Amino acid sequence: MDVANAAIYRFLEAPDEWGRPEKPVAPQEVEGFEHSEGVALPDALKQYWQRYGGRQFNSKTVFSFQTKATFPNGKRKRVDVGVVADPRTMIEARQRYMDPLYGNSGPRLPAALYPLTFDAGYGHCLLDLNAQSYGRILYIVIKAKTFGDRGYGWEQIGHVADDFETFLAGLTPSRL
Repeated sequence: MDVANAAIYRFLEAPDEWGRPEKPVAPQEVEGFEHSEGVALPDALKQYWQRYGGRQFNSKTVFSFQTKATFPNGKRKRVDVGVVADPRTMIEARQRYMDPLYGNSGPRLPAALYPLTFDAGYGHCLLDLNAQSYGRILYIVIKAKTFGDRGYGWEQIGHVADDFETFLAGLTPSRL
C-alpha cells in the first residue's frame, strides 16, 4: 500500500514504543468479516490491515492523529483518530451500537456504516459500505439516542474522505 502522508507512513512502519512490530490481520479474518457482514471491503483497507493490522495511533510524543470532518451545514471539526480498528473490533463496536444495552435507544448508526476509528470518547470515523456511497469515510459522535431521532441524524454525520487512501493521506500528528 502506498501511503502518501510521510508522517503516518513513518509511524506505521516503525515498531511501537516497546519494540513490537505491527501485527497484520490474517486474510481469513478479513474474509470472515466480509462473509459474516455480507459486504465487500475496500481493497485499500484490506491491504492496510494485512500490512499494519488494527493500530493504536498514540505514543509518548503523539496524542493521536487528526483529520477534519465537514458537516452538511458547512461547519468543520478537527477529529482525533486514536485507533484504526481491526475487523473484529469493527464488528463488536457496530453490534454494540446497533443493539444498545439496557434498551435505552434503538440502533445508533445507519445501515452499512462501520466504526473504523476510535477517539478518547464516542467519536468515530465510519466506513461507509452502502452501494451508492461505498468506501467513504464519515464521522459521528455517538449519542444515546436512536439514529434518526430529532437532533441525531444525517446532519450529525460529517464527511472526512471519499476513500480510505485519501483518509490516511490526510492524517496529521497531534503531538503531546
